[in-house]
Amino acid sequence: MARSHGESAPKTYVRDGHWPEAVLQADAPASAHYAQEVARRLAVAMRRRPISNRELAKLAGVSHPTIGSVLNGDRYADLRTLANLEMALQSDLYPPGMYRRLDAR
Repeated sequence: MARSHGESAPKTYVRDGHWPEAVLQADAPASAHYAQEVARRLAVAMRRRPISNRELAKLAGVSHPTIGSVLNGDRYADLRTLANLEMALQSDLYPPGMYRRLDAR
């Protein structure tokens, strides 16, 4: 899960509060907003199940540190990771229509 085009980790754009429920800086890139929403949705899906990082890692075929990094805002999830997590959790993590919400700000 590489960082996107040299951008800082998503949580570095927090203006107020704690990741992922924080308010992001006005100039935060769209990718940070997407990463924040993915982290929120991932946390909710894991609580609903309930499932640990290690259990989910086994089901999804990704490392548990990767899951922790996405949840903590340390890294951006790549498409493979998102797809595997969505399939394992049977839950949508990628936020549809997010670009409309960002465009309206």
